[in-house]
Amino acid sequence: MSVISFRGPSKKETKKTIQNILVKDYMSRDVITFRKSDSIYYVMQELLNNKISGAPIVNKFGKIVGIISETDIMKNIVDSQYYNMPISKTTVSKYMKKSVDCISPNETIFGAASEFMKLNRKRFPVMISDKIVGIISRVDIISAAVNIRSQMWGN
Repeated sequence: MSVISFRGPSKKETKKTIQNILVKDYMSRDVITFRKSDSIYYVMQELLNNKISGAPIVNKFGKIVGIISETDIMKNIVDSQYYNMPISKTTVSKYMKKSVDCISPNETIFGAASEFMKLNRKRFPVMISDKIVGIISRVDIISAAVNIRSQMWGN
């Protein structure tokens, strides 16, 4: 005697696999950038106004030439006190890091998390060739992990 199933046809699940969760799915696309000639004071104001902790520095062609962070600005604050230099007269070029670690939009968030840990960074510009297409931060990776857990892992 054959067994008859009373269940309907099974529905295929189309969840993204963990390997398909990419940086481009979680990066910020509106990237705030600065120029080497911008004053540190202006950069401080913009970081505060936009609630960010750093940003890329670009030239007039939009090519990335550096990055500025809270730590770099702290160095300026200490120097300005020690040397009695007004913050508003100092430009970004003096304190920015010229070596910038970048990441591909097609990197998985797990690969990005590994890069954050290995390089001890708080943000990576997301690049395609020489063009900034976004920025991803540690909090974006945390957001992705929370989202993945709620969709894929057992609660």
